[in-house]
Amino acid sequence: MRHLRKTQSTRGAAVVEFAMVAMILFLVIIAMAEFSRAWMLMGVANGAARVGARYAAILPDVENNLGAVETKVREALYESRIPDEDIQVNVVIEGGTPSIGVPVIVDVIVTFHTSFAHLFPRLGELPLKASCSMRREI
Repeated sequence: MRHLRKTQSTRGAAVVEFAMVAMILFLVIIAMAEFSRAWMLMGVANGAARVGARYAAILPDVENNLGAVETKVREALYESRIPDEDIQVNVVIEGGTPSIGVPVIVDVIVTFHTSFAHLFPRLGELPLKASCSMRREI
């Protein structure tokens, strides 16, 4: 009889321990998934910045067509279903005048919306910045 009582109390303790450990485990899994989503979005933003910088490097009249570079970046991000209001594109020509060999820098800032914003309001939206620089070729 004593052996039965000890087993039942041990089972109850195991259930409580599992509940505590399971919460921490699920939190770690969710954090890993969120980090993976942010890492993927950062890779997409880097690719879009590279596309924009390459386009700006070969565009003949880049100083008058900065909108075309921004459109090219947004087209690169379109397949990832990122809303337009979450995308910010900045094109900078070093020295102000585009000539051969002058770097063109394209910065892409994408707002990442986390899934746990209601738990941690300060981590609800995180800006992810990607940048690429290429020298003018034309």
